[in-house]
Amino acid sequence: MLTPHALRHSYVTHLIESAVDPSFVQRQVGHLHQSTTALYTGVSADYMNTMMSQAIERTRLRPSDEEGAGR
Repeated sequence: MLTPHALRHSYVTHLIESAVDPSFVQRQVGHLHQSTTALYTGVSADYMNTMMSQAIERTRLRPSDEEGAGR
């Protein structure tokens, strides 16, 4: 069901997924505390999968601690 709350939630989610500054998002929705804004941020499954893949790739590219210990 399309409600004003659903539109607000979607707006915040799209801003977060677009890497908009969290303080800007907080001001846009009129929240006093960042933790209140965080309640609205339900990101999509595609976005979560992309972020997880990027995190895994970063750890794969990073030299392991064991390789540097023997030098």
